[in-house]
Amino acid sequence: MKKVYFLISGILISVVLNHFFYSNNIIDVATNQAFPNALLQWPSFRIFIEPFYAFAYYILTLERSGYVFALCSWIFWSILFVLFLAKYYKVPKSKTVIYCFFAMFFVVSLICSIIILPVAGPKLSVSDKYKVVDIHSHSISSKDNLSLVSSNINFHNKHGYTDFFITEHDNTNGYDSIPGNIKTDNIFPGIQIRTEGISVLLLSKDPFNYYDFKGKTIQEMVDLAHSKDMLVVVPHVWKWKKHSLQSLADKGVDGFEIYNCGYRFLKPDKKQEIVNICKDNNLMMFGTTDWHGLGYMSNVWSLVEKEDDKSLFDILKDSKPNVKVINHNVSGWQSVIRYIFEPFFAFYYYVVNTKIEYVLSFYMIMSLFVLLFFKFKVINVIKFISLSFALFFTISLFYFTNMLLSFNFTYNVIIPETIVPTALSLIFIWLIIWGVCEKNI
Repeated sequence: MKKVYFLISGILISVVLNHFFYSNNIIDVATNQAFPNALLQWPSFRIFIEPFYAFAYYILTLERSGYVFALCSWIFWSILFVLFLAKYYKVPKSKTVIYCFFAMFFVVSLICSIIILPVAGPKLSVSDKYKVVDIHSHSISSKDNLSLVSSNINFHNKHGYTDFFITEHDNTNGYDSIPGNIKTDNIFPGIQIRTEGISVLLLSKDPFNYYDFKGKTIQEMVDLAHSKDMLVVVPHVWKWKKHSLQSLADKGVDGFEIYNCGYRFLKPDKKQEIVNICKDNNLMMFGTTDWHGLGYMSNVWSLVEKEDDKSLFDILKDSKPNVKVINHNVSGWQSVIRYIFEPFFAFYYYVVNTKIEYVLSFYMIMSLFVLLFFKFKVINVIKFISLSFALFFTISLFYFTNMLLSFNFTYNVIIPETIVPTALSLIFIWLIIWGVCEKNI
């Protein structure tokens, strides 16, 4: 009966917190003010898989440098929870060890699954007067991307982008490989290229030759791009330690990113500095997905007002419009203390940033899982989950290996050097856990 009381207490506390503190947190990044008349449309299937979906959105909207700390915190508290239950129910030490290993690799495998699975995030719904834009994205033609160009296109369509650029690292093969049956009026070619210790995005209306720009300085690149009616934008400038913002503006760049899904953590004073430079020099500001196929969700959109029948590129080049960067801001308080207690902070921010129907769905589905654990022996549940993960990563291994062999993406690095070894390791680990459980030690 105590368990029921705990559950009811948790639901009541969550409902109260949601009622008094809920916010949709859709903001204009440049002003940090709420952006009116914008809604997020969540996939209809979300409510049926809410615990997994909520954790996926949390993981995929974390700032990249915080992944390791958050992962360690989740593993620590998961193991601590297992040890507490083991002591409470007087579980033998041999089984407690199994349960601890299960908890640790369950968290790791869940995160890896989230990175691989194409579970779509929210779609931004705004006035029809705007083009919804992403100027920075990749496909498998970049060395650190997991997905084909068709997946890139599907990703942007599902998240409400009306126009976007494909900007591979040091090549244009992604845009060049778009299937002939796909309409490309709203898809534009670009490239992300390194020079003088930073990256720049070159954006074009028409296909261009990458080798014209290879090996050039920033100034040479800007001048050449402008001579070819192209645009130059500096991505995630806070990542680089070279070149002042004003010096880059003086070289003639057309704009800066002020939000990037790959490098979300940007100190407020640094963001304000970028915003001020853009305003003082009549430069454009963008928020970008920097999509690499690592997960299938986004929480930023750039809005550009339409101008008659002009294409996005023509609007950007001719008008240098005031681009509105819209972000679903669920980051919350960032500190060392938060990372120590990360699961608790994550759940609090989930409750106050999520519609109540999803929160109630979370409790209902988690209650069903708890009932399953009580109905069946824990060891049998672990065996089932172990085989399920082993099968999932086996299928993933074949999928990515076949992708590389079929398309001959010899320049892709992340799949052969990271994805394949990780999948093999997790298959091996889960089979070991299953085998040990099979002996029912």
